[in-house]
Amino acid sequence: MLDTPEPQRAARPPKRPKADHAGATTELALAGCEPVEQYPGRTSIPFLVRCLIETCPGRRPFRTYLSQVRALRGDSACQHCRARRRANERRAEMISCGRILPLEVIHDVKQPVRGWCMRCWNVVDKPRLDNIRSGQGGCEHCGGKKRFTEQEARRIARAWGYKPLPDIAYENDATKWPGLCLAQGHFCTPNLNMRFQSGPCASCADYGFKPNRPALLYLVISSRLEAAKIGICEDSPKNQRLYEHGRTGWTLRKIMQFPLGRDAHELEQVIVRSWRERGWTTVTDGGLAYNGYTETVSLHVITETDIWAEVTTAASALRTGASTAPPIPLDRIDGDR
Repeated sequence: MLDTPEPQRAARPPKRPKADHAGATTELALAGCEPVEQYPGRTSIPFLVRCLIETCPGRRPFRTYLSQVRALRGDSACQHCRARRRANERRAEMISCGRILPLEVIHDVKQPVRGWCMRCWNVVDKPRLDNIRSGQGGCEHCGGKKRFTEQEARRIARAWGYKPLPDIAYENDATKWPGLCLAQGHFCTPNLNMRFQSGPCASCADYGFKPNRPALLYLVISSRLEAAKIGICEDSPKNQRLYEHGRTGWTLRKIMQFPLGRDAHELEQVIVRSWRERGWTTVTDGGLAYNGYTETVSLHVITETDIWAEVTTAASALRTGASTAPPIPLDRIDGDR
């Protein structure tokens, strides 16, 4: 009887060499900080560091873990610098997408911001970045009001890339105006305010979630917030959603694969709606909203095991044909960047 050779196991990647004080100093420098005391020799032991920027409040020493610095993947280890960067990103997005020039720091996507409308140059007090992202007009003076004739609006829509349905009249820039995209003939429901930030058809977009493409429904957990979050993203190597969650402290637990994104979206809505019907509120970060907080629930009211059991049951009930898959390893998340 011939001996059959044992299958060869894939070689494991080499472990990261243990960092010393010099190595920790180099990693901190890449994250915009420097050590104040000797590195303790273990990534799980906190030690004092400070920001490299002289004028930053982070110059006052604070404790951090080298493991946390590594998890930031190139972002600043100083929370003040991270907050300033995110505020600048929100400011740039409000200018480019909403045509609103903010007159104050935007700490939160739900924060009403005082600013100047760059279209009519009136002072505005009510715009919020989350509303602008959804295509709503940011200015109460001109945004959302009928600013074009029917003929002009249809010309703008065609130049943007879609043809509104002939039997539906134009109302205003912030109201959804159904039509067919000119590229592939997909049915789409954009509003004209969205033309400043994206194309009219989600199915034809080069990035982002697409209802007619493969998608993932995922469950992530935040130990710091003691919260669970259900979300959806495209099932593609270009996807950065899971990487961004990992960078901001969320841990991936489960995923479910879908041939069509619209089925993943439907299941997500069923789960989140069931949470709200039971009176379970969203989880904020110290009272502040953040991207995706509307799909969160506290782990004090339900466990992650029970959440995934509800997801599996709801998926079977909806008969989407979804198949569960094991959690994506961290190296997959890093590769999605």
